[in-house]
Amino acid sequence: MDRVEQQQQLGRALEQVKLPAGILIRAWAEEDFPAIQRLSQAEGWTSPSQRSADSLRAWQNSWPALVALKNDAVVGFVRALTDGAITMYIADLLVDVHTRNAGIGRTLLETCHQLYPTTRLDLLAADGSRAFYEACGYRLMHDGMRKSYI
Repeated sequence: MDRVEQQQQLGRALEQVKLPAGILIRAWAEEDFPAIQRLSQAEGWTSPSQRSADSLRAWQNSWPALVALKNDAVVGFVRALTDGAITMYIADLLVDVHTRNAGIGRTLLETCHQLYPTTRLDLLAADGSRAFYEACGYRLMHDGMRKSYI
């Protein structure tokens, strides 16, 4: 799917979503990457800074890849991968600590769902975010596995 098709798909999805006051959601752009790195670093996520080129390539190859803006500043993001039919994997979801509890994370997830309404959303969650995901209707799955090579 090319960028124009993604924008059209996103426009249709956003018609189904109620945005929090003062928040705009749009497809990420490469000029957003420094803000994504800053937010990630503040959260203690090291890959976007320590593996900058790989992380940028991951963003370039992901869809949906969205940012949430407040006053033209990136205050949140979601990066996902999907087969378009059954599964969407949420690889990254983060909202700036100063704008949390305003519905931004929930809205980013809802937008992903509206982009591909037949898919289930799967993700790995840190212990500190478990209550958030449960409040969004996610359930704990005990059979997840991961192996890192770097």
